Amino acid sequence: MGTPLRVLSGIVFVPFLVAVSLAGGGWFLFLVEWILVVALWEFYRLTEEKGVNPSKKTGVAAVLVLVTMTYWVGPDHLGLFLAVFVITITLRELFRAEMALPIYDIATTVFGVLYVGWLGTHLLLLRELPREIGLDYRLGSHFVLYAFLMAWGCDTAAYFVGLAIGRHKLFPRVSPKKSVEGAVAGFLAAVGGAILGRIWFVRDAQGSPLLGLGEALILGALVGTANQLGDLVESLLKRDAEVKDTSDSIPGHGGVLDRFDSLLFSAPVTYYFLVLVVSR
Repeated sequence: MGTPLRVLSGIVFVPFLVAVSLAGGGWFLFLVEWILVVALWEFYRLTEEKGVNPSKKTGVAAVLVLVTMTYWVGPDHLGLFLAVFVITITLRELFRAEMALPIYDIATTVFGVLYVGWLGTHLLLLRELPREIGLDYRLGSHFVLYAFLMAWGCDTAAYFVGLAIGRHKLFPRVSPKKSVEGAVAGFLAAVGGAILGRIWFVRDAQGSPLLGLGEALILGALVGTANQLGDLVESLLKRDAEVKDTSDSIPGHGGVLDRFDSLLFSAPVTYYFLVLVVSR
């Protein structure tokens, strides 16, 4: 039942994602905020399985501030945000009524905001990138869909090829079900998605690709690697907490964090690569 549900969820969500990406602006801001708030809450619930007591509401508020500030003023505010947030969360722990593991609680709260919040904010940065480098704002939706094409193409190929012919364990200490065959298929799918997406999504006003073939190959290889490392990192966290999924909010996929874990690594890779190459 898991595989049909997985496919059905994708059929329902992908058109919605495309529509919101095309709309951009406040609609896409709200979508990213919703994704990151739910994913962060799921992460904090994982840490509670280990006996840690993170400041969940403070962490969620911090992510909302982070994403909203990024939308309005760009990424240059990160230093100010981190200074205020770290001071706030340590003072929050100082005056907490019940003190058990303050070092762990502070560290977990801060890590969740950086891991889920800051890395995930790069989805919004991708959508707003044309404004940053002087291109047509509508191109931002193409950048987002390009990132999703590579990331979810990698995830899908790794899952189905691993399910069909996976024989050699990739990283059994962390994720016993992942296979070398699936990882290779995922990597190749990311490279293929980068090459195809270069033609479909990353084009200037005249229709010429903004990435050369070699640049697309490099980006695909980077995403194919980062995407699977992001997935393994979340598997490590779940294994430590001894849970299978972070929640059951997305039928066939588990939680929101389960669905977007790989993008937490591959979205920043895509963003900074496009900043370096497209803005030259």
